Amino acid sequence: MDDELFRRVYRTARELAPRRAKRQQFSDALIVGLYLWAAIRHKPMSWACRPAHSPHALAGGPLPSVSTLSRRLRSDPARSLLGRLEARLHARPHPTRVGCWILDAKPLPVSPYSKDKQARRGWAYNGLARGYKLFALCDLDGRIRAWQVHAMNRAEPTVAPTLLQALERPGYVLADSVYDSVPLHRAAAQRGLQMIAPRKNPTGPIGRRARHGARLHAIDMLETFCNRFGPAMYAQRTRIERAFARLASSRVGLDHLPGWVRGLDRVRRWTQAKLILDAAQN
Repeated sequence: MDDELFRRVYRTARELAPRRAKRQQFSDALIVGLYLWAAIRHKPMSWACRPAHSPHALAGGPLPSVSTLSRRLRSDPARSLLGRLEARLHARPHPTRVGCWILDAKPLPVSPYSKDKQARRGWAYNGLARGYKLFALCDLDGRIRAWQVHAMNRAEPTVAPTLLQALERPGYVLADSVYDSVPLHRAAAQRGLQMIAPRKNPTGPIGRRARHGARLHAIDMLETFCNRFGPAMYAQRTRIERAFARLASSRVGLDHLPGWVRGLDRVRRWTQAKLILDAAQN
């Protein structure tokens, strides 16, 4: 089954990759495909560069060295190809639904004894942890539409406005109480979006500085007893938690960061590879 998944993503990568340059021994599609093969098998790049471990689609052909693979993955053509591959796999036809999206974040912790200088300490699973965090925006089908990876100490409301820029039509954005921020409500309203996030303290007073129209409307939707639409809509928020659970429990396996994935650039590339594989298998 791993070879079938690899053939699927490698075929798409070859369709999107430009023609190999004259002095290039290995194409961008091969470089990207080999890294995705390592991500499929949850192995480091040094494992994927050994001929004994190559997939059937690449059997018998030349493979790059570890240094060549690492250097080419950091190049602009390889990064661009990964972006186009992700966009192609997420652009598949899907059922038409109401304009509704969900915001949430998934911690990607590392060992507290790790020497990673870019990993930071922040909140994760009702406690403090050290590492990184995947900030994601998904639709009601559980497809991740936009994402970013930052250190664990980045706050969710500060990253969310950039994720909302990926939305091209008005609708509703569901989130938990962590996202109850007036600047975020304002940023969503400027794009024709209505945030639905419960207050951190539902029984407390609403301060004068927190009386933005969009936030007041969200409070009215969730706390007015005669309004059933708000709670019914907010009940869909758990779909992103199921999407994260699918990422962690499926063959993709985006549950934790392996020991060889350290540093923000490597964590972002590893996360992107896992999201590409998740889109390819669903």
